[in-house]
Amino acid sequence: MALSVFKNITLLLSATAALLPTAANANPLPSSNSGKKATCINGPPATGSSPGSLPIADYSLVAPASNLNWTSYTVKKSWWDEHYLSGPHYMPYTHHTDPYGAFKCQYTCNAAGDKCKSYFLWYTDINDSNEHINCVLFDDIIDPSIFVPGGNGTVGAGGYDRRCQGSTA
Repeated sequence: MALSVFKNITLLLSATAALLPTAANANPLPSSNSGKKATCINGPPATGSSPGSLPIADYSLVAPASNLNWTSYTVKKSWWDEHYLSGPHYMPYTHHTDPYGAFKCQYTCNAAGDKCKSYFLWYTDINDSNEHINCVLFDDIIDPSIFVPGGNGTVGAGGYDRRCQGSTA
């Protein structure tokens, strides 16, 4: 059962990554990796507000490259330490309720005001009665290059970067 859950999450992440802009038409993303902090990105909304989907219109999804096939991943510790704002914020949602955790975490980021530029989520205690999602907030956008493999018993649920006002991507 756990293996099929990981397969489904991997497929979901791979499909989501395919929706992200390609390098040919993507705007460069200034971040701490280039020595400059970004305030927002011009990227596609994480989800639309069509019936049946949860609106995460002010953030773009960030995931590891699809060729990595990671289910367990996190943010590099050095980047985390430098850009940490708050969290992890415990949320009682499971991978079965995905993307509800990401939908709710955006409100935590929004409540932090202009300081919060991104958030990252991961599930712990998978398929256990204690399964939940954690949300951590950062003061810089997340570049996919800062993702690293995570530990056993966790499943990465993606990073979300704040979109620029008026972004049409």
